[in-house]
Amino acid sequence: MNRQLSKILITFLLISLIMSECTQSNNDISQNNNIVYSISLGEFKTEEEAVKIKPVLEHKMNSTLRIEKSNKNIYNLLLGEYTSSFEAGENAFNIYTNSLIQNYKIIRNGKPVDDLFTNILFVAKYLGRPSVYSYNLLTKQSSIEWSKWQRKVISLNYSPSKESAFITTAFNYGRESSFPYIHEARIYFLNRANEQSDELIEPGDGTQLYTYWESNDTFKVNFTKLDTINSKIVLQDIYSFDINGKLGIVQNRKYDLLQHGFPTIPKRKPVYLSPNKNFQFRNVRSDNESNIYLKNFKQRSEELIITTKRNINDARWSKDGNFLFIIAENTAVDSKGLKAAKTGELIIIDAIKMKIVRIFSGFQFENVLVHGKLLFFDERLKDIAQIAVYDYTRDKLLNTISVYGGCGLNNLPM
Repeated sequence: MNRQLSKILITFLLISLIMSECTQSNNDISQNNNIVYSISLGEFKTEEEAVKIKPVLEHKMNSTLRIEKSNKNIYNLLLGEYTSSFEAGENAFNIYTNSLIQNYKIIRNGKPVDDLFTNILFVAKYLGRPSVYSYNLLTKQSSIEWSKWQRKVISLNYSPSKESAFITTAFNYGRESSFPYIHEARIYFLNRANEQSDELIEPGDGTQLYTYWESNDTFKVNFTKLDTINSKIVLQDIYSFDINGKLGIVQNRKYDLLQHGFPTIPKRKPVYLSPNKNFQFRNVRSDNESNIYLKNFKQRSEELIITTKRNINDARWSKDGNFLFIIAENTAVDSKGLKAAKTGELIIIDAIKMKIVRIFSGFQFENVLVHGKLLFFDERLKDIAQIAVYDYTRDKLLNTISVYGGCGLNNLPM
């Protein structure tokens, strides 16, 4: 009986210990979930100062504010609770553009954090080598964000949440006798929240490297190199990463140059259906012209929006699905059929009103970034490489980012 009683007591103690650990773990998770981001509209030395200004701002913004005391005995006047710095920054910037506030900070646990919406990453040269810069929407100033000695950035790819980015680099890259080369390629993962970067893989030497998001949670790097044994064979390694930079399956392909030719970079696929599933565009190619039709599913209607002689390269939507951005290919022939500088078109369409808002032309348009109610896009022509910042809801060009040596959203011109 004593032995049985001992077994029962030991079992009870083990179950109690496991339950205690589970409860503690669940409490930790709950605490982490309770960590939120807020918009600080002001800092005050005394609570009385914060209480005095609080109703004034609440009336102006038609929102409820709260007062919280930080560890440094500073009283913050806070707005909202958000799940990420990007979400908080997006809402804060919208309030700012409506002239309701003049300044703000993003706060977490009583401390200011990096505003991932207000600061946008791009590529430009630092000390002669392509590096990653950050552009601030409020100050309209740029500063170096990421650079490594003997590393030249080939491409920069945001994660869908904008909280991290993949950076592909090389010791050197270019062309020799019109043939591309990449020396000592390396891939890095940048965590913007803690401002840390980790080297993920080192593919080595090759001839071609291109990147893309296969889905919202899978990032891929395609690296092509010549077979060291048989020069007629091209080898391609395809690396897959999750949103946290963890390496997954690596695929290997082999191409015979005589039979298959050199593998080409796949063309971008336009997104035809809007995120809210209210609209869909289709491109009807006829008589060497692209006819863009826009369908409104709720109204069960379809209209011809624009006809252009250019081919459609890409199409993106705003997050709410109410605006469509179409990139028409660059062409080297003018209206008279004569050779001209390569230029394209960027067509801004209001899907609700079923009309064109604006058409940008005169540059090559390749890379675009839909960023809240803003659209960032590369403008390139001959020696020009700059980034335009455009508010598509107001049809207003806010600024042009220009850096000595050129700049680009994802890369620099080769």
